[in-house]
Amino acid sequence: MANDYSVDDLLDFLSHASDKGLMPAATATALGVATRNVLGVLDGPEREDVRKLDLDAVIKRFTNKRAREFSPSSLKEYGRRVHKALDLFLSWRGDPANFTVKTRASTAGKKDRSVRPEPAAVAPEQRDIALTSNQTANGYQSSLPIRPGTVVTLVNIPTDLTPAEAERLAKFVKMLAAE
Repeated sequence: MANDYSVDDLLDFLSHASDKGLMPAATATALGVATRNVLGVLDGPEREDVRKLDLDAVIKRFTNKRAREFSPSSLKEYGRRVHKALDLFLSWRGDPANFTVKTRASTAGKKDRSVRPEPAAVAPEQRDIALTSNQTANGYQSSLPIRPGTVVTLVNIPTDLTPAEAERLAKFVKMLAAE
C-alpha cells in the first residue's frame, strides 16, 4: 500500500479486526458503519491520510449534510464511534503486536461470528444502515442484520447492561431458534 493511513485503510482495519477476533464483530461493524457514513463527506485528497483530518470539523460537515436522516443522539453516537475507530486504528498502526480492545462483554461476543453478514450479503443501499444504535429514554435500541434481508432490532437495552444480563439475553434468543 502506498499510504497506510487512508480512509480505505481505516475501513480495512475494522474488517480485519473483526475477522481476526481483535474486537467483537458487532463493535467493528458499528464502527465501520459510522466511519463509512461520516467520512463519506470527504472528497479525494481528504481521504488519503486520516491523521491530517480535523475530525471534529468532518463530523460537523456530516452532521450539517445529513442531519435530517438521523436523530440528534444518533449523530452524536456516530461522532463518538468515528473518534473511537480512528483512535483504535492509529493504536493498531503504531504497535500491531500489542493491540487490544477493551470490551464490556466477556466471551459472549466471541462465541459465534457467523451472524456477521459478508459485505456482498447486504444490499449497497442498506449497507450503511445495517447496524444502527439509537438512544432512548430507558436505554438504547440496536439493530443487527442476521442474514440477507433480515434485521433484528433490540429495544430498551440498558446502558449499563452487565455481562451476566447479556448472557441471559443470549440464552433467551438461542431458545427461540428452531432446530
